[in-house]
Amino acid sequence: MSDNVEDLDERRTSLRLDMEAERIVLTWHDKKGILNTDEGICIDLARRGALIDYKEGFELGELLNITFNPDNDKAHTVKGQVCRTTQCNPNSFHIALQLITTDK
Repeated sequence: MSDNVEDLDERRTSLRLDMEAERIVLTWHDKKGILNTDEGICIDLARRGALIDYKEGFELGELLNITFNPDNDKAHTVKGQVCRTTQCNPNSFHIALQLITTDK
């Protein structure tokens, strides 16, 4: 297999936005039903998914709320479902999320 990145097929059909390590707030319910809130970092964002960095991993299928611009009036929250967790080092996990649309 070729090591040249240009030889790899691009599977994404939408543009990715590099978030330049944007700080986000994550909220989720643990297995006991307790609401947890903590900060993470958004690595990139696309129309249908996001890649975040967090200090712990999440289970496949877990639901997370991600709030962008949490400290100002432009705060925006989206919901995502974990589709992959990769440990980068003992205190860093890359979590891929499929964004879920919610009807209002």
